[in-house]
Amino acid sequence: MAKDTASLQYAKAVERVQQELVKQVFDLQKQGLSKNEILLVLQGLDMEDIILNKLNLNADIDRLMLEYQNVLGAMEMTGTVTAESLTALQRIDRNSFAKQAGVMGELIKKEVARGIIAGATEKEIADGILRGAGGVLRADQAETLANTALNQFERNVTVEMAELDPANATYVYLGIIDDKTRDICLLMASEGSLTRDEIESKYPNTFSNAGGFNCRHRWARETSRSEQLIKPDRASSLIQDKKRFNPVTVEGIKVG
Repeated sequence: MAKDTASLQYAKAVERVQQELVKQVFDLQKQGLSKNEILLVLQGLDMEDIILNKLNLNADIDRLMLEYQNVLGAMEMTGTVTAESLTALQRIDRNSFAKQAGVMGELIKKEVARGIIAGATEKEIADGILRGAGGVLRADQAETLANTALNQFERNVTVEMAELDPANATYVYLGIIDDKTRDICLLMASEGSLTRDEIESKYPNTFSNAGGFNCRHRWARETSRSEQLIKPDRASSLIQDKKRFNPVTVEGIKVG
């Protein structure tokens, strides 16, 4: 649940930044600047720098990155992963979050400009942005992106560890099994243990991607701890209870 909490905290930080940006623009209006003057100021703003440094989303991204260490600490390390690989994976994700902030800032700039021209109030513009007007990243989308990144990092580490596994090594599907679980994930969780070749044959590309975007699961090397972590009976029970069961891989291939 720590990943969910970290992702939620990041989403709240994104929402805070969005509200503060709108407030700062309207502070210009309160200082007596005309619409045209405000638009000229908006035009020259470096939104990425403002969001990351002046509004300090950098600190919130750093807090999110700390969860990556917690993810590693909770994993059973069944193979070797170099420190260089781990550092590279984390830096790639951090850079991605920083770039997302810049894109979000430019979309907010456009939406604020549109609102000012239309004579909208600060609340109307802020509410629209929080709802995702103009393609601006919503808080729930930011939460999903953060959670997806953390889960994919965990899967990437798993793939790295499995690189030197023997061909007869077996893997089990780990993760939360509940009413939100995708059909394809229920099916993979119900399998018990499979070799890498069996996984790739039955469920193409799921070893590295699991069920797809925002998936909470991963294949992991079967060990003495696996029996405590996997829930094939629970997955099978949920499958039986479904009126419609449509297991589809990340490539859109129906299986089962």
